Amino acid sequence: MAVNSNNSFMSIGSQSKPPTLIRKEFQQWKIRMISFLEGIHPRITEFLHNPPYIPVKIIPRVSAWATTAEIPEHLEPKAIGQWDDEDKELVSLAPKYKRLLIVALPNDIFIDLLKQLEGGTTTLKNNRTMCINEYHEFKAKEGESLKDTYSRFNILTSKCRRTGLIRTNEDRNTLFLKSLGTEWLHLTMFMRTNKDLEMMSLADLYGSLASLEPQVL
Repeated sequence: MAVNSNNSFMSIGSQSKPPTLIRKEFQQWKIRMISFLEGIHPRITEFLHNPPYIPVKIIPRVSAWATTAEIPEHLEPKAIGQWDDEDKELVSLAPKYKRLLIVALPNDIFIDLLKQLEGGTTTLKNNRTMCINEYHEFKAKEGESLKDTYSRFNILTSKCRRTGLIRTNEDRNTLFLKSLGTEWLHLTMFMRTNKDLEMMSLADLYGSLASLEPQVL
């Protein structure tokens, strides 16, 4: 009788400890676990299926003017120093949710999960290696417009970011300038020498280049 009582306590949990998963009671555990998590924070369950929260800011649209191309409204990640209290709280939810989930797993399931994660880690490392190679070998295609080169480069940097490969503004901007064809060489050398590429976003750099594209081609 004492064993059953102990199992019942573990599966139900408490205000400070999440309910422990029992294989044959998954549906009941799922309901209790979600209820427990929502008691920690009403938005924590958003991270059951979504990526971790990344604070972003809206960069307003810049209209085309004279020879300057339009830069559409877009989102950019905030620097850590720009995070407000809500940003900091939401950023902390994903790791908090993971810790609580680990505590809720019995040893046998946790060991099985570790084995699966080891395989996933190998895949992630392979994907990161592929991204590094693609990133450093990126070049504009012959006859490709600046807009299409910029679009491909944006997609590549987003894919690399998902593998944990983070680059600075200066690194991204320098590589993008180097990737352009020889017809851009004089201009890109000037920008690498005279512009503060660390303070420019890739979108800003593209806007500056797009305004000069008719003169280059």
